[in-house]
Amino acid sequence: MFQFSFLDIILYLVVILALLILKPLFQILLMKMKYGKKMFMIYFPLLGRGIQFKNQIQKYNDLYHFEKMIPQENPEVEMIVSNSFMGLTHVFLKPDHIKFILQNQDLYKKATKVFLFGDKMFYKGLVFQEGDEWKLARNVLSKSFEFDQLRARIPLIKRLCEEKFQSVQENEPINIINISGNIVGEVITQSFFSQSFKDLNGKTFLSELVNVLVSIISQYREAPYRCISRAFIFGESDYPDWTLSSVEKQLLARLQNIKEILRVSIKERQQMQNKPADFLTAYINTIQQNPNLTEEHAIQQYIMLIFAGIDTTSHLFGACCYALSIHPEWQKKLREEIQKQYGTYEQLNNENINLSSFITNFINECMRMYTPVPYFVEREVKQDHKVGEYFLKKNSQVQLCILPNNYDAKNFPDPFKFNPDRWNKQIMDPFIFLPFSTGKRNCIGQHMALMEVKCLLIYLLMNFEVSLSGEKQVWSMKFVYTIQDDKFIQLKRIAK
Repeated sequence: MFQFSFLDIILYLVVILALLILKPLFQILLMKMKYGKKMFMIYFPLLGRGIQFKNQIQKYNDLYHFEKMIPQENPEVEMIVSNSFMGLTHVFLKPDHIKFILQNQDLYKKATKVFLFGDKMFYKGLVFQEGDEWKLARNVLSKSFEFDQLRARIPLIKRLCEEKFQSVQENEPINIINISGNIVGEVITQSFFSQSFKDLNGKTFLSELVNVLVSIISQYREAPYRCISRAFIFGESDYPDWTLSSVEKQLLARLQNIKEILRVSIKERQQMQNKPADFLTAYINTIQQNPNLTEEHAIQQYIMLIFAGIDTTSHLFGACCYALSIHPEWQKKLREEIQKQYGTYEQLNNENINLSSFITNFINECMRMYTPVPYFVEREVKQDHKVGEYFLKKNSQVQLCILPNNYDAKNFPDPFKFNPDRWNKQIMDPFIFLPFSTGKRNCIGQHMALMEVKCLLIYLLMNFEVSLSGEKQVWSMKFVYTIQDDKFIQLKRIAK
């Protein structure tokens, strides 16, 4: 039996710590020597970029100020390399490299060590599925995102807008993202299950679901050492119960309660004679024909759609509201355009929703400057290969960042100026502006998201004037890139 003295243990810990600190530093320095100015090196012992992000907020009130300034201050940079507990992360910025990675998805797999309880939430969802399983799920779900199917939801979106904004208090700070999130979530739920669910823990079912998901993901920010070290030790396998905090155990119990409600709804649907034509029915029919799929896949597809759909769409709408409030001249122009094109909200329908290019240009400019997803989901390299001249080793981490391209004057002249008119000119390179990614694994819900934001904007501007509720706004990260203060907008009803 091995016996270790106290000194032995101290020495082993020192060696391990030295490896965690010195090994990535040595690797990054070697890469810097090889690639020179084309590579930007970011190294903080153990914590990686976490310290840099914190400094960005404190100094500039913007978590991603550095990324926006790369074209101005470091135009030669093509790749950022940083360290973490998981090893080195390579962040690619240039369109050619982004194109290669997106067109060669078989060389990578989505990193799954970064989400607590991810295997119970959405690793069986479309974003994380691979190979034939992904193709099957994409084929099933894509039928519900066809244009005619999407347009059929416009009456539902309009009704929800009128209901949810009815109780808004004038000239008081409101959580515009929560309001729009409730609308988007209800549209997804009706599309998937053709029903709503009863309240849970004093909240609507959707609010409870989103609250649980955000709280689980936030554990990496609130308890980084515990989460990172646990992922480092146990990898992608289930974490033993003794490693979970009391907060994490409570969150897991709430998640399991939500999933049980969804499981009961699926079983009820399976027993129906006349099933409604929605996501769930299509998925159940597919499950019956494919033994590799289970009801757990259906549950996680719904959770994935809810989380991705609500968070990105509602925060995009929040960004639009922010732009309206700090650019009153564009708020006036957009309101005049909407009144000219639609007259009244009742006249908005599935035939004229895309009539105005002005609204589309406005949304595009908001996505360029305040995109909710500046970084794509982290990928793990499956085999040694090169991206351009840059060598990637198997099991290393890769990310794509689109913000530098959005703020590059070569792509968008005067990039820090808010100017929707710039979108009257077509961008030639399709890998420059990527708010929804591109290629075969682009965002399946992008057209639905844009349709929802258009409906929300048209209703908002026909009924309210929009203004900021505070002078200083901090741009941070809540799973997506957004304003830190939930209540940053206030509304005033327009006299009619």
